[in-house]
Amino acid sequence: MSLSAAHSPKLGMSGSFGSSHCLTQAEEANLKLHRKTYSLPKDENSPLLPPSKKPPSPSSVKDIELGQDSPRQKKDARLSKSLLTTIVVVTIGSSLQFGYGTGVMNNSEDIIMEYFQDQGKGYAVIQWSTTVSCYGIGGLVGSLLGPKVIGAYCGRRATLLINNIFLVISSLLIALAPQWWYQAIGRIFVGIVAGIATAVVPTYFSEISPIAIRGAVGTMHQLGITVGILLSQALSTPSLNMLGSQDKWQWLFAVPVFCGLLEVIVLPFCPESPSYLYTTQGKEAARQALTQLQSEAVADEYLGYIEEEIMGANSDNNGGIMSIRELFRDRKLRKQLIVGITVQLMMQFSGIDAVFYYSTSVFKQAGVSDPALATTSLGIVNVIVTIFAVKFMDSAGRKTLLTYSWCGMCASFMTLTASFILKENYNVDYMDQLSVMAMTGVIIFFAFGPGCVAWFIIAEIIPLYARDSAMALGIFINWVANWLVAFSFPLLLHSTHPYTFLIFVASTGYFLYFTLRFVPETKGLTVSQLAVEFDAMPMWTC
Repeated sequence: MSLSAAHSPKLGMSGSFGSSHCLTQAEEANLKLHRKTYSLPKDENSPLLPPSKKPPSPSSVKDIELGQDSPRQKKDARLSKSLLTTIVVVTIGSSLQFGYGTGVMNNSEDIIMEYFQDQGKGYAVIQWSTTVSCYGIGGLVGSLLGPKVIGAYCGRRATLLINNIFLVISSLLIALAPQWWYQAIGRIFVGIVAGIATAVVPTYFSEISPIAIRGAVGTMHQLGITVGILLSQALSTPSLNMLGSQDKWQWLFAVPVFCGLLEVIVLPFCPESPSYLYTTQGKEAARQALTQLQSEAVADEYLGYIEEEIMGANSDNNGGIMSIRELFRDRKLRKQLIVGITVQLMMQFSGIDAVFYYSTSVFKQAGVSDPALATTSLGIVNVIVTIFAVKFMDSAGRKTLLTYSWCGMCASFMTLTASFILKENYNVDYMDQLSVMAMTGVIIFFAFGPGCVAWFIIAEIIPLYARDSAMALGIFINWVANWLVAFSFPLLLHSTHPYTFLIFVASTGYFLYFTLRFVPETKGLTVSQLAVEFDAMPMWTC
């Protein structure tokens, strides 16, 4: 892998992350020599690269330089029965819950509000916005509760099992709510479930999967989310005659419980994260998990990666787990932290939540004949595209997919805005169809890029000793942005229509710039190899 133009030392840097200087010729020559041989950096403080570690053998230099895996990794980059079972169960039992919670309130807005109003109980627009946005508040709590509280004592697997307690509470509160604020509290618990899942599942998948298919396995989390969104939208669409009616809507919130029950039954028989086992039970326990998840042939090789990260923890952090406060103060990981958190923010401020939460309302204002069915159609597209993203994530690369995604999303939002303006101000024909096509474009390009990459990028670039803190911080900020978009967008839609989506034209344009300049390609690289990328990156940090 080579530094792209985004990291070229010949390019001047500007903006909040820019630097006012370029690399010298000597530094540039040293970087080229370093990347050719993958010799270790001279800086003894570089994360995860202890001075005693020997460079790789000449036979593996070419693979490392190209960001590829060793022959043994390629040979054993397959899904064992245990790994496949773990991925499927966690995707259905945890990832799907996040997607279901995101989409279930979209098509059911009119049904639930009319149900309460028919009973003489008010449910105003501001109350509905509060209920929907409480999902983000719960996500904030869950993002910290999962990895930093429950996970610190129980590990990844047990954390996901305990999460189902909050799932049952949330379903009961929303389905049996006598007043609207019961549903608001229930949405907080739904958010806790989703927050824990988003903080733990990507890390768990990254730590149990072979490097050669790490991106594809990580994308399964996003696939579960998209299936959950589609399932909730299909079940709640009135014209499909399933659960989208006054007398059946409560059953919408029983569906997640059945998915959680599958996880409770099967997940205890699946292996724990080898990285977590290494730090808590020792090398042999980690080796057994690796053998079960992957194969006997690569167990020792992957143990070597884990040991390398542990050595980095011993040398850089006195062998301890880094807290969030220590992570903020650690200059050696600051570039990784800035990139990881920014990619998390990209997901929310890309405008995708505005589409997932309120697409039915948008279609209604646009005059689409069946807004709920149009929203469900978007969910179908989302699932199909994510399936293709699983295939291409490890072949095209993360940065390439992000770059094309931002270009496509920016163009789609521009088209969506134009369709609204032309219909409202000039009454141009076929603008309803154009708005649906534009929203479909947003979904397609999001699913190929930020929808998948954002969830596991932190687990790919942050070393083990700081991973939980970085993941908790990144997901926490993600949920802050989630809440902000969920709460403000309906008010923004009412006050600025048809120009509402111009703000996302601007945000996706900036994210394209940031990706080209600062996001490295992580495909096929270990944390140690990526540390070299960040050491060479001309990003200003305070």
